[in-house]
Amino acid sequence: MTISKLASIGASIAMLASATPAFAMDVMATGTVSTTGTNSHMTMNYTCVQTAVDARETSIDSAFTTYSTAMSAALSARATALHDSWGMTTSSGRTSSRKAAWSAYSTASKAAHSALKTARDASWSSFKTASAACKASVVESKGMDKSGSLNI
Repeated sequence: MTISKLASIGASIAMLASATPAFAMDVMATGTVSTTGTNSHMTMNYTCVQTAVDARETSIDSAFTTYSTAMSAALSARATALHDSWGMTTSSGRTSSRKAAWSAYSTASKAAHSALKTARDASWSSFKTASAACKASVVESKGMDKSGSLNI
């Protein structure tokens, strides 16, 4: 690459870098940004998006609290049932009681997981609708966490 090309690239980068802070300050001051293209004009209201994000996160937090409470109750019920099972005097009674305890736990656990998924999906759907009303394309999605951890 020639020196004149490097100088040209450097000048372009410097020009972009100097323009970015002014753009960012305008967005920060107004909470909106206007973009004019050859075929479109869009005004995105960042305050509106913040409100949509707050509603989504509050809803997901509430759903997780409900899930946590349901799982805690299921675990407590399982613990009590298993404890009581081992106190039975007959082998067949212990076996059937333990099976029933695990079955009840499995049913409660599946119901809690299903309710969490339904609530989470509803929260994201509402967010998508709300962010569209803010004239914003959805910039976040349920699958953003690629680290392998549970994405609530």
